[in-house]
Amino acid sequence: MMKSLFTHPFTKFVLKKVVFYLIVAFVALTFVFLIPRFMPSNPVEIMLARSSPSNTGVNMTALREAMYTYFGMNKPLFDQYISFWGQLFTGNLGRSFRYFPAPVMKMVLEKLPFTLALVIPVLVISFFLGNWIGAKAAYVGGKWSELVYFFSVFSNRLPSFWFGMVLLFLLAVKVKLFPTFGAYSFGTIPSWSFSFFIDLLHHYLLPFFTLLFIYLGGWATGMRSMVIHEMDSGYVRYSEQLGFRKKKLMSYAQRNAMLPQFTGVNLLFNALIGETLIIEVIFGWPGIGRLMYEAVTSVDYPLIFGGFLITMCVVVLGNFLIDILYGFIDPRIRTGRG
Repeated sequence: MMKSLFTHPFTKFVLKKVVFYLIVAFVALTFVFLIPRFMPSNPVEIMLARSSPSNTGVNMTALREAMYTYFGMNKPLFDQYISFWGQLFTGNLGRSFRYFPAPVMKMVLEKLPFTLALVIPVLVISFFLGNWIGAKAAYVGGKWSELVYFFSVFSNRLPSFWFGMVLLFLLAVKVKLFPTFGAYSFGTIPSWSFSFFIDLLHHYLLPFFTLLFIYLGGWATGMRSMVIHEMDSGYVRYSEQLGFRKKKLMSYAQRNAMLPQFTGVNLLFNALIGETLIIEVIFGWPGIGRLMYEAVTSVDYPLIFGGFLITMCVVVLGNFLIDILYGFIDPRIRTGRG
């Protein structure tokens, strides 16, 4: 039984995906180690420059050497790389340069739920709602279908950062319908109370609708085209001659059109992660994107790496789960015939 399990086509499919994503993770982490170190700015010198020059009691040379030693920047690049992997496997990502002595792992994990609170609902709701809108437009046809197609293409082509700033200006600055910045009102202490939840939701809606509006258009456009194609296929025409109701034919076409749509979830998920990080900066949403923006502007190596590491883990794990789910959905992969 164990032998049949390892020789099963779906098991081989999963193992190939595991190996592929491990290689992706290794290459990505190597790049995230190298890129900040090739930047012209030096974080230790930036930290020293922020210290008060009037404090003549401090030996700046000794302090500089101590900081280089503490952060491991006095070692050769290869030794830093080996130390980097050792810290990674022990879960020790070091301490932030800018917010010293705050541990990087704790800072990033505290911001992760805010990012996921945008990414996951937008991905799920836009997928199902956008596909339903596209299928309905293809089913109804006529001017309604053309109108849905026009607005879907229009919304999908909007730059998220530009659309977010427009909504922020119109609905937050001019109309004052939504707050302009942050996840909750200034001076509010986070709690499990209903009033705090309402305040959090009030700040959440604008960045959420910004991303949702853009991604709805992409799914609706693709689904409309796929359903129109399926409705003109041979099995639908044959079923129609047999006397099947149009509503039943529509459900068959929609189910078959959903499978090619699902293949695009990986691409949209990756794009959504990147756009969410930008939206967080625009709206001041306290997620990983805003944290990484602060880390890059202050050349905070550990914080840059920590933010990228967690983001990469979310992307790799998300893509892996989507691939596995697609293997369950598509019988050709599940049985090894595709």
